Amino acid sequence: MRIGIFSESFEPVQNGVSTSVRTLIDELRAHHHRVVVVAPHYPDYVDDSPFILRVPSVRTPFNPNYPLSYPWFPNLRRNLTRIAPDILHSHTPFFLGLLASRIAKQDNIPLVSTYHTLYNHYGHYLVFLPQQAVEGLLEWWIPEYYNRCSHVIVPSRIAEQSLRQYKVETPITVIPTAVPLPHEEDMNEQSRRNARERFNIPMDGTLLLYVGRIAQEKNIELAMESFQAVAKKHKDAYLLIIGGGPHYEACRKIVESFPDGDRIILAGPMIRAELDPFYSTADIFIFPSSTETQGLVIAEARAAGTPCVVVDEGGACETVVNEEDGIITKSDAEAFSKAIVSLLDNPSRIEGMRQKCLLHAQKYTPLSMGEKVIEIYEAVLEERNKRYPAVQKKHHD
Repeated sequence: MRIGIFSESFEPVQNGVSTSVRTLIDELRAHHHRVVVVAPHYPDYVDDSPFILRVPSVRTPFNPNYPLSYPWFPNLRRNLTRIAPDILHSHTPFFLGLLASRIAKQDNIPLVSTYHTLYNHYGHYLVFLPQQAVEGLLEWWIPEYYNRCSHVIVPSRIAEQSLRQYKVETPITVIPTAVPLPHEEDMNEQSRRNARERFNIPMDGTLLLYVGRIAQEKNIELAMESFQAVAKKHKDAYLLIIGGGPHYEACRKIVESFPDGDRIILAGPMIRAELDPFYSTADIFIFPSSTETQGLVIAEARAAGTPCVVVDEGGACETVVNEEDGIITKSDAEAFSKAIVSLLDNPSRIEGMRQKCLLHAQKYTPLSMGEKVIEIYEAVLEERNKRYPAVQKKHHD
């Protein structure tokens, strides 16, 4: 198959969506499908593949790391016509998603879309609109867009419920985002030691880890507040926060105000290739966000054998088997810190959870995800060909 992937979030941006998109692309190519990517242009960034079509974009002061595409130019249309994709797969319902929808309609190509984000939790980025206006806009546009699609993929049941509440009637399939299993050399003793030494964390110290964007909706304050209770009982405990984002400076000021703030380390962002040793060397991965459709970093930690403590809101807890590979708890500092302490007080329990993590990670491999997505592509193509046999002949010709 020839597949066109449309995504507002793609390299060099690092987030859960761009990681998910890259994983899917690699797996589709491993299955010998031809994939072309349509993504925003970033100044001074050069792709290493000719199969990435960059569209003009403009940075805004509201969210400068995520430029807005304006994909109305003839060169892109000519390239896509030359490639003649069999399937279009969008990963946002906005500018590039709208372009994919328009091309799908004009050329009678099935459009599949993945709903990665609970957009109602991100209205604070639209500072020029009141909350009521944002909600009204979503209530109109979400069903308008996704009801145009042949099929929608979601990473969790909470995401499916969100779409159904918006009156989306298109068929929906839940496929959790896959995570490649780490290389053994990234989880050996020396790699774990090197990761800790980078931030002067002793090997015999207890390490709690958070990885993700430092943003208002991620609820980082809960992690830091909970750590204060943990630190009083476990004097060897450290909290390492890896990531960057618009809430970074606010979190830095909070850390400076805490009596145990010297044991909270704001490491800044890292590329994905650096993370597995940190996942592996951590004792517990903590994830306080309640706005996720899945929480890809939980799966990354699980693949490295690190159990998690996660709040019972949003989709992040759906792949966690409570009391086996992690603990699901309430979204308040007292409950969150108690869950962490209950594990730290019982090291053998953590070790048992590590083994369960490695076992459960086998369910969420790229191979499994790729096969399920390809099944959807084949099904929507078959349905299109039944309705429009002349289109099938044209594509074969």
